[in-house]
Amino acid sequence: MELKLTRPGNLCKRLVIVDGLPGCGKTMLSSIINTLNNVEHFNYSYEIEKLCMLNFLKKIDLNSAETMIKFQTDLLIYNKMMSREVNFRFSDLSSIFKSKKKWTYLKRLFLSGDEIIPDKITKLNPILHIATHSLTAFSKPLLSSLSGNMLLINLIRNPLYMIKQNMWNMENLIGNNRHFVMYYEWEGQKLPYFFLNQERRMIKASTKEKAIFFLEWSRKQSLLNKSVYSSENFYELTFESFVSSPNEHLEKISSILDTSISKSTKKSLKKEKIPRKILSHGRNRPIYKRVGWEKLNFKSTEDEKNALYDWISTDISKEAKKSIDWLIEDYYG
Repeated sequence: MELKLTRPGNLCKRLVIVDGLPGCGKTMLSSIINTLNNVEHFNYSYEIEKLCMLNFLKKIDLNSAETMIKFQTDLLIYNKMMSREVNFRFSDLSSIFKSKKKWTYLKRLFLSGDEIIPDKITKLNPILHIATHSLTAFSKPLLSSLSGNMLLINLIRNPLYMIKQNMWNMENLIGNNRHFVMYYEWEGQKLPYFFLNQERRMIKASTKEKAIFFLEWSRKQSLLNKSVYSSENFYELTFESFVSSPNEHLEKISSILDTSISKSTKKSLKKEKIPRKILSHGRNRPIYKRVGWEKLNFKSTEDEKNALYDWISTDISKEAKKSIDWLIEDYYG
């Protein structure tokens, strides 16, 4: 008899996950989603990412991955309601000190927990908020575990604005023991998952070309994941549409989650300089500078894009040039 795993019940009834590739703006979007009514401050969940990746690599079956994801979201909301595993590191973007609800989390430290938490969750009906990295392409187990007021948001962005951060990642993270992505063995080498089925071209590619090929591989894997675009619990939006017309998206997201925009949402939009006319004119955070972001002093977005394209197209192979052109066409197509 085949054993089917399950959960006796679910604590997490409402959930929003903000996903995207490095440099897409998901931290910006998460900070705004944080301010919707009843939404908890966001957590990163490497566990959910790895469960989805293991299923993609056929190392864990769908039922096991789905059940473990439900277990993980239940555990996250259970601990969150007692301020267990809450990030108190002041400088981190996911720190509660970056949240309008910081006093709520500090107060929870001193309140009763454990046995009373399930009833508290039922009464308050919180929305668990998770941020993930490059998950959409491998999200089948996650989507199959979502229902009702649950949503996976995928933020996509013009690849021209993501190359610098991904170049930094290729240069500084590959082979580093702080690189918390799945690796596999290939011809005696340990390679990150996004080298899969393109090992030789990635190994010989320049840093800029690696960044381009990574974005192309990831996007094509997302498009192959048919379960994504047929799911009622999936919402994809572009960075440009959000920073130019945020309310339209926030209203749709709020409707699915059965919540509403708060006064803090408007303040958060203003802090993130949204709406904005020039795409790079966002917040000036030190961590963004560290990974290559810079404010470009152009008078129009078109001038900005043209300058980025000229720079990216210089000193790359014909194959990489074809890839960046495909990425741009896909984004605007």
